[in-house]
Amino acid sequence: MSSLPTPSMLRGLRKRVSDRGGDHIDGAGATDAGTSRCSSRDAEREDMETPQACGGARRGQRALVRSTSASSAISQLSLLSNPNLSLLDSDVKIVEGSKDYPVIIVVVGASGDLAHKKTLPALFSLYYHDMLPHQFAVVGYARSKLDREKFHDVVRSHLVCRITDRDTCERKTAAFLDRCFYFSGQYHDREDWRKFHEWLTEEIEWPMIHKQQQRLIGANGDGGGGGGDVQTERVPGRLFYLAIPPSVFADTLGGISSEAMAPESRGAWTRVIVEKPFGRDTESYEALRDVVSSCFTEDAVYRIDHYVGKPLVANLTTLRLGNFVFDVLWNRHCVESVQVVFKEDFGAEGRAGYFDSYGIVRDIMQNHLLQMMSIVAMDPPASPMAADINEAKVKLLRDMRPLRAKDFVIGQYDRYRAEQGVPPGSTTPTFAACVVQIDNERWRGVPFVMSAGKALDEKKVYVKVTFRETPNHSFVPEELQDRRNSIYIEIQPRPAVELSFISKVPGLTGRVVPTKLDLVYNESFVEEARDMPDAYERLILDAIVGDRTLFISDEQISRAWSIFDPALKEMESAPPMQPALYAYGSPGPILPETLIKKFLAGKMSSS
Repeated sequence: MSSLPTPSMLRGLRKRVSDRGGDHIDGAGATDAGTSRCSSRDAEREDMETPQACGGARRGQRALVRSTSASSAISQLSLLSNPNLSLLDSDVKIVEGSKDYPVIIVVVGASGDLAHKKTLPALFSLYYHDMLPHQFAVVGYARSKLDREKFHDVVRSHLVCRITDRDTCERKTAAFLDRCFYFSGQYHDREDWRKFHEWLTEEIEWPMIHKQQQRLIGANGDGGGGGGDVQTERVPGRLFYLAIPPSVFADTLGGISSEAMAPESRGAWTRVIVEKPFGRDTESYEALRDVVSSCFTEDAVYRIDHYVGKPLVANLTTLRLGNFVFDVLWNRHCVESVQVVFKEDFGAEGRAGYFDSYGIVRDIMQNHLLQMMSIVAMDPPASPMAADINEAKVKLLRDMRPLRAKDFVIGQYDRYRAEQGVPPGSTTPTFAACVVQIDNERWRGVPFVMSAGKALDEKKVYVKVTFRETPNHSFVPEELQDRRNSIYIEIQPRPAVELSFISKVPGLTGRVVPTKLDLVYNESFVEEARDMPDAYERLILDAIVGDRTLFISDEQISRAWSIFDPALKEMESAPPMQPALYAYGSPGPILPETLIKKFLAGKMSSS
C-alpha cells in the first residue's frame, strides 16, 4: 500500500533527476519566457516561504510527472496525484498511511447551495468517521460577508450524523466546527486572493507547522529552542473545491494559481476539484479547458462526476471483470441490448432557470449516463490503475458514433412551462432517450439505450443488460419464449444486482416461471449498509490522497462533447425540435424497451 511521498523524498528525487539532466518537469510551463510572465509581486515573494505561480507560467514547477528519461521509481511519485493507487485499494488503509500529511480544504463558494448540501456535510462525515488527516482545516471562501461564528451557524444547520448517537454527534460537531474557518473575498480580485493566502499562511498553516515542531522537539529530546528534525516537517497541501458557477471559474482559477498556491518548494501540493457543468458544447468546454490548463497541470485538476462515486457504479468494473460468468458473456454475440436509465419523480422545481439553459441531455446524459455506459461497455483495462481505466474509457468513447437528432426522442412534462424561470414557449427537453451505437468488435450492432427524464412515475437509476434469445426452446414454454435473461443493476434508490432467468416450480405441476437471483446491498452487507459513505465523501477523500481513478479526464469530456454536439446543434437550430408533451408522473413519451424494439426492427436508422 502506497502512502503519499514525503517532502524529503521529493527533494531527493528532484536532485537525482537534476543530476541526470532528465526532463522531469512538465515542459508546458518551464520556459524562461513563461517565467517572465509572472508579476513582480510573485518574483518578490520567491524569497519568502511560498513561491507562487502565475497563470500557467510555473505549471512545470508543480508536478513531477512520468517521463521517458526518468526511472520507474521516479515515474511513480507526484505532488499532484499518486498513480500507485488503484480501484481495488482499501480507502481505509490508504487513509491510515496518509494521516500524518496535513491538508487544508478550501471550499470556494462556501455560502452556496452545493457547499451547504453536499460538500460541507461530506467533509463532516469524513471527520466523524476518522477519515481525515490528523491535522486538517476546512476554510470557506465566498463573497458573502460572514464572520466565523455566523459561518459556523450556517454549517451546523446542514450537518447530520448518519449514526444516531446524539452525545457523540454533538461532541464531534463542535470539534469539527473548531477546524472550520471563513474568509470573505471576491472571486475576480487578485488582491483578495493575495490577502487570503497571507491570512491562510499565518492563521492556519503556521500553527499546524508549529504543532509539528513541538512534537518533533519532544520526540528528539531537544529541550532547547531548536526546530527539531525539520526535514520531517510537513507543510499542508491545499485542496480547493470549486462549488461555484462556471461563469466565475476563470477568475477564481487565476486568483488561486497566481496568489494562493501551497509552497511546492517545501513539498506541499495544490489540487483543484471542479464540478460540472464542463461547458455546454465543445467550444465552451475548450474555452474552459484553456483557462484551467493555463493555471494548473492536468494532474492537479480533479473533475468530479458524483455518479461515478456511487457505491454500485464504483463497483461496476469489479462486478463485470472480476466474475468469469459475466466477463465471457459481455459481447455482441451474447448481449442483445443495454439500457442506462435515469428517472426522477419530481420536476425542475427550484432550479428551472438553470435547467432551462442546459436541458436533460446536457444535465444528465452527456455526463452521468455516459460515464456509467463507458464503465459497462469498455474493454478490460490493463490494470485497475487510474491511467489504464481512463485509457479504456477513452478508447470506448472514440468507438461511439456521434449522435444525431434522429437518434433521439425528446419530451417535456406538461407543467414545465409554468415553472418559475422558464420562458414561455420553451422547447428545452425534460426527457430524452436515444440509441448509442459502438463501432468495435465487442459491441457492433448492439443498441445501447440512454434514457433520462424528470417528473416521471418513479425515482430510479439503473443499468439493464439483456441477453439474446436462447437457441434451444425445448425447455421453454411457448408463452415464455419472448423472455430474455438479463442482469439488472439498480444504482439508486435500492442498490442491488439481479439476474433474471426461468425456472421450473417445485412440485408436480411442471409449471415454468420467470424468477431471479438478487444481491441487495442493504440486505447482503448489513453492517456496511448502516453507514455507507455517499459519493461526495468517497470522491473528496480520493482527491485528498491523490487517487484519480474515479475522476474524469480532459480526454473523456472532450470526446463526450464530440458525441453529443451534432445532435444538440440539430435539435436546437431554428426551428428547434419540438418535445412531445407528457403528463407529470407518467412513464414519459417512450419506454427504453420500445426504442430497442424500433431499432432492432430497423425502424431507426443504423447507418
